[in-house]
Formats: sequence, C-alpha cells, structure tokens
Amino acid sequence: MTDVLYLSARDIDDLGMEAGAVRRRVVEVFRAIHAGEVVAPAKQVLDIGPGHSFQSLAAAWERAGFAACKWLGVAPVAPGSDAPGVDAVIALNDFETGRLLALMDGNVITGLRTAAMSAAAAHYLAAPDSATLGLIGCGLQARTHLSALREVLPGLRTIRAFSRTRASAESLAQRARADGWGVEVLDDPREVVAHSDVVVTTVPMTAGLEPFLDPRWLRPGAFVSAVDIARSWAPEGLRELDLVVTDSHEQAAKSAPLSTDFGPSGSYHADLSELCGGAKPGRSDGRQRAIFVFRGLGAADLAVAGAAYEAARAAGCARTLSR
Repeated sequence: MTDVLYLSARDIDDLGMEAGAVRRRVVEVFRAIHAGEVVAPAKQVLDIGPGHSFQSLAAAWERAGFAACKWLGVAPVAPGSDAPGVDAVIALNDFETGRLLALMDGNVITGLRTAAMSAAAAHYLAAPDSATLGLIGCGLQARTHLSALREVLPGLRTIRAFSRTRASAESLAQRARADGWGVEVLDDPREVVAHSDVVVTTVPMTAGLEPFLDPRWLRPGAFVSAVDIARSWAPEGLRELDLVVTDSHEQAAKSAPLSTDFGPSGSYHADLSELCGGAKPGRSDGRQRAIFVFRGLGAADLAVAGAAYEAARAAGCARTLSR
C-alpha cells in the first residue's frame, strides 16, 4: 500500500497558512454546499455527560478531489488548566479512488477553520468599520480569531478580554500586544460585551454552567460569533437580535434548540451557505445586531485540511506512515 503523509500540529503551523487564504477556501466550500456540490451531513455526537462527548465530522467534495473525516474527543477542563478540552485528528482521502492520503493533527485545523468561519460570517454580518474586538474566553480558539478577523475587518485595533482565569486573558494579551493590538483585560464580562463592535465567545461546556451574557447588552451594529454555540448567552435575549445565522440549517435542525421558544428550524435568518452563495442578504443597515451561532461542519474541516495537504506536498513535506 502507498504510504500516508503525516502532518503534526507543528508541521501545519510551519506551513504558515495565511488567514485570508484559509477564509477564501472556507467561503468556497460553503458556496459549493449551496450549489449542491458537497456531501456534508450533520456531525455525529456521542454524548457522555456535560462537556464530555466524542464527535465525527465528515464531508466529500468532488471538485476539490477530497473526502475527509475528523474524529475528536471533548472533555471538561478545570479553569486555569493547560490541558486541551478538545483533541482531534483528521483523515483525508482521495475522492476518486478512496485512497487515504494523509493523517493530520485536527486541533490546529479546527482552530483555523473555526476562525475562518467566523471571519466569513463577519464579512456579511459585521459593521465594516468595526474597531473593537471583545473576547469572552481567551484560549486557542480566541487566539486563532485575531488574525482571521483583522484580515476581513482591518479596522480592528483594540481587544477587550475576559476569561474565567485572569492568567489566561493576560497570556492572550501579551501575544496580541506583540502583534500590534491594544489590549484591555477586564473582570466584568458585561463591560466587554457592551463596548465591543465584534464579540467572540468561546466558553467551554462545564458542569453547572449557566448563561451569564445578555444579548441586550450589545451595542447597536454589533456582531457576535458564538463559537460556544451560544451556551454563554441568555437564550431569551436572542429573540431581540436582528439577525441570527447558523452554519447549516440541516445541522441546526438535528441539534438542541437555542431555547424553548427559539427552535432550531425556521428561526434563523440564514445559514452560512446561503450568505456565501448569495441566496440571503447579510446586514442591511448599520444598527442591526447580529449573531452567528454555529456547531462546526465537516465541510470546513475538509476545505482547510485539503489546503494543508496541498501546501505540504508543495513544500516537500516527506514524513509518512507505512501501512
């Protein structure tokens, strides 16, 4: 059998995949979904307990020449712990022959594709002159959003950050300042939400977690990327937002509703494929408040994993696994 390319997290980091290129690849796959060119079922989830699950996300895209499956484990992490709450691996196959082409770390790919999805949504839903980025949660997912959002919203200059552990927020602040951001670490999440043009929430599920953010705190024109599936947001306030968008209507319909009176089907303004495909408009005036609530879709993992594979082959990466 042919050997399989292996890409570690460091290998993928060393490829230096540029945020704009990743976003464009993700937009391309969502346009292809809208055109019916991609097989992208809802993720499969094995629920074990609060914040504890195993998930598989699969997709196939003939035009790109790839199929992929991401397998990940999610487990509760104590505040302040350096342990990852998510651990993922991706298998990439040739679409035509079915041959396994590569195995790669899924954590870096997940960070890149999640930030790219947020940036793609921000292109349609955020105010173009947004200047302040609010972060609720300051781990890996938050860090990957910095370059991705600034690429699509170049006016972003200031970060307001809140984390369950101040040390995590200070660590992010140090990195962001080195990249030219102005950063203020705050102890009150309301101050972050109320004074930011763009808000990214990445709060992990833990036992006993209750929503602690109110959508009504958002200023006119604000955009939220709810990477945490809006678990940190009070559901009753979501009805008062002007635009609520998801990544996939099909996936939302198979998932738990955001609240008892905000169901998963028919309650969203659009999904990301409709925005990228031009079927639905994004923001139509400067005062609309919008939120992107998404669970992650295997097609986005496929798009970024395929790009990483192509970049690695072009760079001559030669580490392989024998079969």
